[in-house]
Parts: sequence; C-alpha cells; structure tokens
Amino acid sequence: MNAIANMLAGACILHFCWSYYWDCYRKGYTMDIWHYNLLFNLLVIHVMLPFSRSDLNVLALGPDLLRSMQPKVNDAYFISAFGYIGMILGGSLWRIHLGKGFRKVFRWVIEYPSKGSLLLLRSRILLLIHGIIAICLLVGVLAYYFKTVGFGFNLRGLLLVLPALRPVAQFAAFYSVLIASYCLVRFVLFKERSMLIIVICILCGLLFYGERGNLAAVFAMTIVVSLIKLRRRFKPVWLLVGGCGALLLALFLDVLRTPEYSFGTILAGSVVAICYGNSFSDTRDFAVILSQWDGHYLLGKTYVAGLIAFVPRFLSNFRDTWALGVVTATTAGFSATEHPGLRVGIFGEAYLNCGLTGVLILSLFVGATIRLVDIRMKSCAALLPPSDLRIYSYYVILLVVGVAENSTNMATLYSVFVVFGLSWLMQEGVSRIRL
Repeated sequence: MNAIANMLAGACILHFCWSYYWDCYRKGYTMDIWHYNLLFNLLVIHVMLPFSRSDLNVLALGPDLLRSMQPKVNDAYFISAFGYIGMILGGSLWRIHLGKGFRKVFRWVIEYPSKGSLLLLRSRILLLIHGIIAICLLVGVLAYYFKTVGFGFNLRGLLLVLPALRPVAQFAAFYSVLIASYCLVRFVLFKERSMLIIVICILCGLLFYGERGNLAAVFAMTIVVSLIKLRRRFKPVWLLVGGCGALLLALFLDVLRTPEYSFGTILAGSVVAICYGNSFSDTRDFAVILSQWDGHYLLGKTYVAGLIAFVPRFLSNFRDTWALGVVTATTAGFSATEHPGLRVGIFGEAYLNCGLTGVLILSLFVGATIRLVDIRMKSCAALLPPSDLRIYSYYVILLVVGVAENSTNMATLYSVFVVFGLSWLMQEGVSRIRL
C-alpha cells in the first residue's frame, strides 16, 4: 500500500506542476487563486505523506498513539487524495456547458457575500468606525487576559478553560481580521494613513492570541490579489522567499506560545517542527482519529454544531458534545477542556460524517467555488482599472469554502454577515440623515 500511495502522491505532484505551468504561468500569472489553493493542499496531503509515516512523530504523539496511528496513515491519505482529485474535477465543471440554469443559481448564491464586501471596501468612514470598534474589543479581551494570567502570547490556552470568554474573544478576532484586511487593501491602493494605523493596532492585538492563522489572514487577501494583478511582473523566486519567510514567522509565533522561549529554540527545532510538528500534520492527525474511531458515521452532527455556532458551547449540550474540536479531541483520548482538537484535513470532517459520498460532494463544491473566484478575479484584473476594489470583494467567497471544509469556521461566517449587516445599517442611517 505504501508504494501505491507514493505513486499517487507523485502523480498528483506532477499534475500540479503541469497545471501550474500551462494554466497559470504560461497564461501570464505568477500565481492565481486556483493554484494557490491547490498548492497548499498539495503540500499538506501529498508532500507531507512520508513524514506522516515516520517514527519521529513520537515527538508529538507519544509511543502509544504512534503505534496505533501508523497503520492508518495510508487510509487517511487515500481519503484526502480522493478529495483532492474531486476538487480538481469540481474546478473543471465550469467548462461544461450543461446545466446552465443550475450554474446561474450557484453563481448568484455564492457571489452574494461579495456585495457586502464591496460595500465595506468602498467606504473609508465605515472602515474607520469598524476599526475603532475592533480595537476596543481587542483591548478589552486582552485586558482580561493579562489580569487573569499575566502577560503572555497564548490567549488560546485561556479560552480552553474559560468557555464563557470564548465567544467574545473569537468574535473580536474574526472581526479584527476582516477589518484589518480591508484596511490594508485601502492603504495599499490609496495610501490612507488612518488605514495603516488601524492595521498596526489590530496586528499588535492579534499577536497575543497565539493564532498564526489570524495574522496570516490579515495579509492573505492583499498578497494573493496583488499577485493576480501583477501577473508575471512578480517573479516566482519572490514567492519562494515569501513562503520561507512566512514559515519562519509561523515557527517563531509557535515558540512564543511556550512560557519560556528564545531565538535559539526557533533555529534548533525548525526542521522538526515543520516535518513532525502540528503545522502541517493533517494526514497524521486524521490517521490518529481513524485509529481510534469506532467506524460509526456522525451523520452531520458536527455540521449541525457548526450551524448553531452563535450559541456558546457551554450553554449547549449538543455543541459541547458534537463540535468538531470536541469530537476530534475526545476521539484521540484528550480532554476537550485542555486540547482544541486535531487537524483532520479539509476532507476529514466530511468523511467522518458521510463517508466517501460526503468527501465527493464537498470536493466538487470546493473545486467549483474556488474556480469561480479565480475566474471572477482574473476577469476583473483584465477589464477594470487597477484601483478598482471589485477584484478584492470576491475573496470573501473563500470564507464559504472554509466553512464547508471545517464547520468550526461557521462562527467566522456569521461574524462576517454581522459586520456586513451593520455596515448596511450605518450607510442607510447616514443616507437618511443627509436627506
């Protein structure tokens, strides 16, 4: 089975290289949304496969979990690879001319969030108001954090033992990331200093959360869209340099979460952290879950728990039992109050709920949606002035993809809709005052 898995991984890597060269680079782009997403999944699913089997995973799992996990690595890989191939097929659905009515409805539903995104991007005043609110929320959460446990860079650890604080802290983070990413766009395009001040303040606040994903998300939209707009003027070597820099920053932030940290620790443990740590461990962690799982499908329970994400977990017995983080932590034998849950990859939750059928449906949806965003962004880059904000507004559609891949992201989507709703009410209020 190892040989078959290795051959499949090699074939997928070669396919990506072929697709990138002919469908991205040769068409004038150093990187686009489609290959940006494929590249991340290629790394996590296919490139990391040999490391997922290694005995050195004992450093993260311990000897008992390692022994039970290793026989399931290939199973976890084949499930994820099946989803990866399905995602590629989903991206090809837009080339099929059948079912145009369905495609029209699909486009309307998926693109609807971009309207709210464009409303916010076009209003500096709205972003200033939201930015001030976001900074105040972060200051309040961090003040409570410092008062409770003292100065530190691991607010996430506190949220595991203080569930009452979790909804407020998570909303403050989601809200701040969204506003900071939009403010960064306006600063890059229009050089508005007030936008830069908001971005810096929010980044300083998010640093204490200990969440690398939050910091990366602030820059993701501006960087990825800029790559599309610059086309081949952005050299591939800078992609490699930027990727290495982002990786080193991620490792540094990981070290900051420990009580005693040093720069020497970063250098000494960087290779081990990359290959056998928790940053790209989706296949390994999925194998851990499969090794401890009783084989009974969850039949959508984690998705229902995600849909009621607006209810704090400590107030809902259902969420406290079936939230994805709780399910993965308890299945692996950890306490849900001490462990946030294991990574099962973008197709792991679908498999645990509905088997390969769920993986296929999810992969087709994810592929079709990402490809739609890719098409829309490239069209805007080709037809609209460089200063037009419409190209950035489509990036928010990827949040819908994130929710489908991991139900715990539903709280993020709810937060986005709250922000868009408030923005619309503010705009309507200002318009009526002027009248």
